[in-house]
Amino acid sequence: MTSEALFESEELARAFDAAVASCTELTRAEACHFVEHGHVLVKAAFPRSMADFTCESAWTELKANYGTERTDPETWDGVPRRQDWKPGHVRTQGSGARFLLKTHAPRAFAAQADVIGGAHRLPDDGDSLFWSDAAVGNLRVPDGPAWQPPAARQPGWHKDGHHFRHFLNSPEQGLLTVPIYTDILARSGGTFIACDSIAPVARLLARCPAGVHPDGTQAGYLVPGLIEQCSAFAELTGEAGDVVLVHPYMLHRVSVNPSNRPRIIANMPVVLAQPMCFARPPGDAYSLVELAVLRALNVPRFDFKQTRAPLRVQPLRFRDEKEATRQRRLVEREMKEMSRRGIVTPDWGKDYGYPSKTEAAEARTKGANGVN
Repeated sequence: MTSEALFESEELARAFDAAVASCTELTRAEACHFVEHGHVLVKAAFPRSMADFTCESAWTELKANYGTERTDPETWDGVPRRQDWKPGHVRTQGSGARFLLKTHAPRAFAAQADVIGGAHRLPDDGDSLFWSDAAVGNLRVPDGPAWQPPAARQPGWHKDGHHFRHFLNSPEQGLLTVPIYTDILARSGGTFIACDSIAPVARLLARCPAGVHPDGTQAGYLVPGLIEQCSAFAELTGEAGDVVLVHPYMLHRVSVNPSNRPRIIANMPVVLAQPMCFARPPGDAYSLVELAVLRALNVPRFDFKQTRAPLRVQPLRFRDEKEATRQRRLVEREMKEMSRRGIVTPDWGKDYGYPSKTEAAEARTKGANGVN
């Protein structure tokens, strides 16, 4: 696809050409795919020996903790899981090993740098960027649910970033990288993604200069209204040694793995040295991530101004009762404000575990009555 076909604006087409010209690893076609579809699969991005090491570490940990045998799928359902996760979806902590990407996976490093606009946009120019051998597994469980293709009306859709308030320009997650440690075939536990979710997320965040609470995007009240605007869904597949680079606005969810093929990946956010910028001065090139946002907003420039300072938020599963109550009240207050602005959860969301439109309306009523 030509840049002229990708962008309606000549200014953005030129900016895309400049971004591609500075790429050292991604091809023009791969850069186009990322901007248009919100992700790109980079083949053979890191050595299979790294994948093998991580898998061995994961199976060793699972066997030591739960008696899980790599070659015996009948033992895979012994791994406990969080209540909000799908059956068979597990995390391992790893052995503490670290792989500096510049040294151990230079192609993966270069591809990530291409997407974010260069290594200079990483802390320490990316010298400390690493992957650990912690992993995310998706294993078959006996009598588990049947595989269903991705669709909007499913539980668990979310935007990553459970530890910070989300702004249009948030640097805490400038890119999501998914290294693939086992070959992933179709219908074998690959992550579901909504390829056209960049636009609705961008439009929402552009309307919210004060940001949004992460609980609203972590399978929260904002998600059904976003995902129902999407229709282009895909299942991530690939081979060990590949990496998928995913736009930070991408809505995604876990899938069922009905096969005897274990799926092992990781989920590695890339932190930027500075917030993203959508109104760069001449000579300061946009990143492909930023260009995807401008394309989604259908504007050549967007001078985003935060009206609230960045804020770290303790992730939901780590909160004690006092902190959980405090954060819940903040979310309820935000829901009231969103409701006043016409941003509410569609009625169908409650059937799939998302906070309901009714709850938002109740929160609004309580606010009107002076109840906090």
